Amino acid sequence: MLWLGLHFIDLQLHHQARTLEQAPPLALVGGQPIQVLQLNSLARDAGVARGQSLATATSLCPELRLLEPMADDGPLLEELGAWAYGFSGRVVLVPPDRLLLEAGSMLRLFGGLAQWRAALNLSLETLGLPCRQGLGHTPQAAALLARSGEDGNTLEEEALRASLLALPVAALELPGDSGERLLGMGIRQAEQLYRLPRQELGQRFGSELLLYLSRLWGELPDPRQEYQPPPGFRQKLVLMEEVELAQVLLFPLKRMLAALGEFLRHRQLSCDAFTLTLVHRQGPDQVIVLRPGFAEHRSEQLFKLVQLRFERLTLYQPVVELVVSAERFSELDPDARTLSAQVLPGGEHNPAWELVSQLIARLGESRVRGVGCVDEIRPERAWCWGEPGALGSAAPHKPRPPWLLESPQEIERSQLQLRQGPERLESGWWDGAPVARDYYLAQVDDGRWCWAYRDELGWFIHGWF
Repeated sequence: MLWLGLHFIDLQLHHQARTLEQAPPLALVGGQPIQVLQLNSLARDAGVARGQSLATATSLCPELRLLEPMADDGPLLEELGAWAYGFSGRVVLVPPDRLLLEAGSMLRLFGGLAQWRAALNLSLETLGLPCRQGLGHTPQAAALLARSGEDGNTLEEEALRASLLALPVAALELPGDSGERLLGMGIRQAEQLYRLPRQELGQRFGSELLLYLSRLWGELPDPRQEYQPPPGFRQKLVLMEEVELAQVLLFPLKRMLAALGEFLRHRQLSCDAFTLTLVHRQGPDQVIVLRPGFAEHRSEQLFKLVQLRFERLTLYQPVVELVVSAERFSELDPDARTLSAQVLPGGEHNPAWELVSQLIARLGESRVRGVGCVDEIRPERAWCWGEPGALGSAAPHKPRPPWLLESPQEIERSQLQLRQGPERLESGWWDGAPVARDYYLAQVDDGRWCWAYRDELGWFIHGWF
């Protein structure tokens, strides 16, 4: 077995800081008395340190911005678990800020340890969360090495064990007060603890410590409850300050939609619709449902739809939270050849598909519709409205005008120069709207081509070419 531990440093603080394009010195404060719990590098450079009192921190850094801890950081770790599921089929959440990824079975899929970790690191850059990593031969070893920042980055079990044995006893997270007692006995390194006789160690410290160490060294299995990803996508972001302009929300939304794009890519899905919820300081939430013209999986295209929608969005109350969710998906079909295809032959993206998606986002879903053919001889009844790309568009065997007039336009026969025809269309005697017409391709006096017909009432233009 091979496990990779990820320790997200000061997770709550950096998660909230992602809402800002340029973060000032930040500190997460809490407890009684109030003290600094987490801080970013700018605050650290100003002399602020973990555990300082609020008065000391603000005196050292007057521009320090203070953040409050989240009431529940469980959903945040679950969001990271959903992200990690794209790189390993076995993910374990270790509250409050660590993940464990089973690595051994993924190496063949990615082509080796270096390639797997390169893909993981590239995605970590998109997350924008500082992270320490640690590779271990057991789950607990990986968790400890990640927290300590000791990353062996090797497949050799002996080398991984050596990295673990080099840790101090204080970093082993031993159960109960056994760590303090061992330090009192002069046992300060994990290697010293490893060499102690097990029988005497059990008599003095009990079976709980022996079981923990046996799992840590890999002598006994370490069963853990593995993370099961939800069927849909949901990500929530609490803004550091109230936002009154819609355009300001685009920066944090870009990161959230990048996470949605990763979710779709890892599962080979496309998004039929996604929902953006703006939580206001007062009043009801503002819910915006965005439906691409066709199923989409690229985060940059999803973000472009949000940009277009925000051009006509007015905020009547300040926004304090953002929620992006998606539950309607379809399988990714990169080889489709219809208008709804995401990719054309040769790998190029379909410009018609992108145009329809952008028009829907800018104008609204009800104002962009597709036209389909109906099995009907009468031209005015041979079409119908529908969703773009969802209706058939069988081409007629004979020429038909792309512009059919809503009501036929009466014209004198002398104004028409008949070029082709007649074509007899006779139908509708059974439904009370009979027609009996002779259609011609014709030109009017100024040279324009039209589709004209003659019936018992005279001559009419029905469409233009």
